[in-house]
Amino acid sequence: MPAGAVFRPLAAPVLALAVALLAAVSFSEAQEEGAVVNREYTIKAAYLYNFSSYVQWPAGAFPTSDTPLVIGVLGTDPFGEVLNEIARTKKVGGRPIVVKQFASMAAYAPCHVLFVASSANPQEQAAAIRKAHGSPVLLVGENPGFAERGGTVDFFIEENKVRFEINVDVAKRQQLKISSKLLGLAKIVGGQQQ
Repeated sequence: MPAGAVFRPLAAPVLALAVALLAAVSFSEAQEEGAVVNREYTIKAAYLYNFSSYVQWPAGAFPTSDTPLVIGVLGTDPFGEVLNEIARTKKVGGRPIVVKQFASMAAYAPCHVLFVASSANPQEQAAAIRKAHGSPVLLVGENPGFAERGGTVDFFIEENKVRFEINVDVAKRQQLKISSKLLGLAKIVGGQQQ
């Protein structure tokens, strides 16, 4: 795939089915609190993987056709082995996936997707937003108001299900084109849809 090429998403029905199945999982089905957390982060990891198939990065974000898609995690990793397993077994648009952990933004290295865990303190979250400003990074958080403060995507729980909102102004500023199929599943924050 040429540098900067569009990832070809799965057929719309496949995305809709995958997202519907993930979103339909209710946390109340789990018996133990630990199982709830694991289920929540299994779903969020699956979303991170699927988001990558519905975002177009600008030319230059991938210098070569085999440059991996890098997913970073800022803060304490809440995913356990789930995100690493996805990276070992899946690809996005034919590209391998690499997962990097960052204890703080001082350790940050460029990535295509940066998940800001709720364990990251407010100063680290603000630093991530500043660092990503204008850069082609899909910045995903999970704290209330993250997308409104400058994140691209923010997970939230509604009716015991993982949902997400997308700040389309931030996506545009970060030169990311988000598929209308993905936007159709999100709560939109910011300006008009792309």
